[in-house]
Amino acid sequence: MAKKVSYSTLNASTLDIMNVIRQNASYDYQQNVPKVTKATDIPKVGEVIYGTPAFANQFINALVNRIASVRVQSATFNNPYAILKKGYLEFGETVEDIFVNIAKVVDYSPEKGEAREFKRTLPDVRSAFHTMNWRVMYPVTIQDEDLKQAFLSLDGVTDLIAKIVDQVYTAAEYDEFLLFKYLLIKGISGGSMYTETVDTTDMKKVATSFRAASNMLPFMSSEYNIAHVKTTTPKDRQIIFMDAKFNAQFDVEVLASAFNMDKADFMGRLFLIDNWDSFDNERFEIIRANSDGISEITADNLAMLKTVKAVLLDENWFQVYDNNNKFTEKYVASGLYWNYFYHTWKTVSYSPFANCIVFEASQFAAPPEFTIAVTGKDTDSTTGSTVITFGNYPEDAEFVQTEALTNAGVAVQKYGAMIIPSTSNNTTGDIGVKAFGKTYTQKKNEATVKLSDLTVGKVMVFAKTAA
Repeated sequence: MAKKVSYSTLNASTLDIMNVIRQNASYDYQQNVPKVTKATDIPKVGEVIYGTPAFANQFINALVNRIASVRVQSATFNNPYAILKKGYLEFGETVEDIFVNIAKVVDYSPEKGEAREFKRTLPDVRSAFHTMNWRVMYPVTIQDEDLKQAFLSLDGVTDLIAKIVDQVYTAAEYDEFLLFKYLLIKGISGGSMYTETVDTTDMKKVATSFRAASNMLPFMSSEYNIAHVKTTTPKDRQIIFMDAKFNAQFDVEVLASAFNMDKADFMGRLFLIDNWDSFDNERFEIIRANSDGISEITADNLAMLKTVKAVLLDENWFQVYDNNNKFTEKYVASGLYWNYFYHTWKTVSYSPFANCIVFEASQFAAPPEFTIAVTGKDTDSTTGSTVITFGNYPEDAEFVQTEALTNAGVAVQKYGAMIIPSTSNNTTGDIGVKAFGKTYTQKKNEATVKLSDLTVGKVMVFAKTAA
């Protein structure tokens, strides 16, 4: 059975830590290591501990096992998505996710009663199994000299704890964040989730789409989950993951209103994600090479998420459990150092029976053609060269230096300017533009216009090429 690990914080001083370790140490340790009553006692007591290998081993082991483990367990709940974990599995390595579909309905008929009396009507029971698939270890080394330094100041022991633990739980916390992102990317790129298109040019329309989807989930439906079972997601189980940059365009009050929640409740249900179309594959390279539990996030997976802006889902969609969080240690006498290993095992999966709605930005169809106007024309009286400037073109347009213009000595500035030497005034147009992710060229009749004939106010039509 899964249970939540209680949240705890490390707020003891160096004096408290040293005395607690002494209180729980062996009889020999208690008899030889005095109690610390004031800060000036720390170096003296430290000399006794450091000078006796048996006492040093007891101290450092107790420090990690009793103190550092508390800090590590607390830190796992600092991952922004950790509240969505389902708990700690003390026994077993497989979780059975059972869903019982609603019963079928038949008409009432006394005439059919005899045939139905002893007929078996079996319930529609579905199940999915989530197996432990993440077993990793984080090594860290503490040298004898580190222990010696710990007794030189009031904060020495707590600094040593930080040195032991910080690098470990920071790594574990980051990896857990990546595992949640991994589930979302794999789930969405699988292509079986319900997808809704939103017009991201109008934030009010997006908020309306969010409200409509949120209002639909409490109703019985088989449309919004991968297994297509009839289920519901009440408001208090709904959570939303949103692109951090996309979220910045919203007012929090507007978003909260869209989900019919007050601001405080909504902030507890909103989870930001850095982006949808990138993943730190390098981080798990060694893990993937030696395990079949985690696969690579491919370029195709990420390409499918380029238009994703938000995901509304049932909090039960995530099936993430802690199976083991444990520190082990080994003193290496030949090297005068301790090796510590933090082991963390997890079950990382998602439920096919939980509702999930993906919001994608609508794809803007590149127009077949558009117009560009000549907005300026200036001729240098000395050189005879002419500068043409353009305007009224699409925001993302970039003018292209075509081969014909290059051969004529004409220089094209990609943001809407062209320098024509006096010797090239009779060159015909042949101007190219990239916009909307496509390539456009002047229509046939426009391409025959001489550059010298381009006057202020002239409008040219550009058409999308076949490619």
